[in-house]
Amino acid sequence: MKRATISAAGIEPVLVSGMLADQLARGLSAGAEPGAVVVGGDERLGRAAAAVRVIAGDPSEEDDTFVRAADEARAAVVLVQLWPQAEWTRPYVLTPFVVECRPGEGFPVGAIADRIAEASERRRGLAVRVPVLRDAVGRRIRREGIVRAGLIGLAGDLLGASRPLLVLEQVRMVSRLAALRTGSVSSAETPLVAGIAAAGLAGGVTMRELARTARLALPAPLVNATVATVSTWALALAVRRLARIEPSQ
Repeated sequence: MKRATISAAGIEPVLVSGMLADQLARGLSAGAEPGAVVVGGDERLGRAAAAVRVIAGDPSEEDDTFVRAADEARAAVVLVQLWPQAEWTRPYVLTPFVVECRPGEGFPVGAIADRIAEASERRRGLAVRVPVLRDAVGRRIRREGIVRAGLIGLAGDLLGASRPLLVLEQVRMVSRLAALRTGSVSSAETPLVAGIAAAGLAGGVTMRELARTARLALPAPLVNATVATVSTWALALAVRRLARIEPSQ
């Protein structure tokens, strides 16, 4: 099985800027590696994998400048809007990744983590260093794996031997989930990943038998997509429950 690796070294940080940036950075950096979450302005964007900007009201010229600089630096931008008002719409023009922070509720760190995981192409590398991102990134990996598995099942007749492709997708998903903790699937975790993949193969035999029966009453593509989706979801659930790679949602 191909080794899944995420290099923690050289991964750029999450940059937090704007109002109450220090407070938000403390929430995001809980348990994180030193330097994985930093506070600063656009002068630090050159090394940032993601930039979180805290604003209140309509964006200022300084906010506009920060977002433009982040775009030029290829850093994903998440805006956290304090005390949002119904008539404030401009933040959504600057970036689609906006989190509203209601008065008296503190920073919604979980929602911000979700937006970072959604926005950044370097999400898996960040999740290795920043624990609060792991749940969000793990959810995205599971969701993407399940969707791709369903598409493989749906296009089964066109792909020919779709079962090997489905197993490959499932093993890739499990490996990526396992790698979120340390950046790679360690020797201790390899048997676990292999065991879960073997369970997927064994379960696939049972699912195929059920599928043969279901095809008598339902269209084959629909049955194949359902079987692929359910079996992949079951594998993702096994990773969470048996390996305890991620905390429960």
